[in-house]
Amino acid sequence: MTFNAVTESSTRMKIRQLTAALLLVAAAGTAQAASLALVPSAGTVAPNGAFTVDLVLNAADAPGAHPGLHGGQIVVDFNQTLLTYGSFTLASGLNFFSSPVVATNGNTRTVTFGFENAPDSGTVGTFSFTATGPVGSLATIGLVDADDFSGSFANYVPAYQRFYPDFAGAQVNIVPLPAGIWLLGTGVAALAARRRFQRAAA
Repeated sequence: MTFNAVTESSTRMKIRQLTAALLLVAAAGTAQAASLALVPSAGTVAPNGAFTVDLVLNAADAPGAHPGLHGGQIVVDFNQTLLTYGSFTLASGLNFFSSPVVATNGNTRTVTFGFENAPDSGTVGTFSFTATGPVGSLATIGLVDADDFSGSFANYVPAYQRFYPDFAGAQVNIVPLPAGIWLLGTGVAALAARRRFQRAAA
């Protein structure tokens, strides 16, 4: 057997091993599907309007026993010229293992915290925001794992088992109040002025 034949055989073997390893990783990834998403109370909000955003977990397909208890650490980011952060309230029965920390870097504001004892699916908690940007702005709220290297999420039942959820942020359009609101306000003001005029005339 020549040197080239040995090298070619070795290369084929490595390719087969690499292919097998990639197939195992792909199979494990699909078997451990889970998601964490931001769900706004409305897709549009008026300037200076308050709105909420739910943090929703679906870990029914995560490894471990079910029902499970899940936890992890997240970072939410947004443009502070478009949105003002109010608070984050955990759902009943859940705990912070790392309390919310707000930080600013330029126009980007982040909120970082860790939670635990979340059930297989449902709302982890609720953010409150106020739209402060100009009309026509699209405010994006990003969501990522706080540990972007090895991941921070796990099912604690029956033992600590990591999983890697998909993350989905949210977007909210800042739009003017509908014309009907302005007309209603004008009509109420006109009725009030008429009533004052009638009292003054009497």
